[in-house]
Amino acid sequence: MPLEILLAKNRFVLVRQLSKGWTSFVYLCKDASGREVVVKVLREKSNRRDMARRETENLKIANLAGVGPRWLFTDFENDAVSMEYVDGGPFSRWLEKRPSRPELVKFLNALYSQARALDNIGLDHGQLAGRGCNILVRSGLPVIIDFEKASTKRKVHNKKVLDSFLFKSPGSKVVKAVREVLGGDKKKGPWAKT
Repeated sequence: MPLEILLAKNRFVLVRQLSKGWTSFVYLCKDASGREVVVKVLREKSNRRDMARRETENLKIANLAGVGPRWLFTDFENDAVSMEYVDGGPFSRWLEKRPSRPELVKFLNALYSQARALDNIGLDHGQLAGRGCNILVRSGLPVIIDFEKASTKRKVHNKKVLDSFLFKSPGSKVVKAVREVLGGDKKKGPWAKT
């Protein structure tokens, strides 16, 4: 179904496209009250026909643990999910600007708290590492996004993935930047010592 029909049905006004993924397009829209919301829509070429269902189920579980953007509604007929708009940028871009040590410590404590919360409820995100694009920074705090590939059936390892992504991956720009800002022992989580 064309985007225009989806927007009209839900009384949304398109602001701009935020991203284009393998399975979906993500748009910033305004709802009837003028509130900014995100709409994630399945790409016609995608073979992952259950995107809306999976994103909805996993995001609702994450929200129960206080993690992720708040789920608003799902339009199953049009393979679309609407959620809270997170006004922030990707973690990797924020890190490139070299936040202060206290800012990074605050961010990491909050990020690990969210990872533990997901581990405790048995939801493995599955894509926390990489370029850090599934971790947004809003007002200096993390918001984990994109729960489509998350699972309650896999062994949870969100905290372990973050350990590797932030402190252990050899040659990683993220590891290098984190070490430069935090200093301290390279094999331990030095942010906990502030």
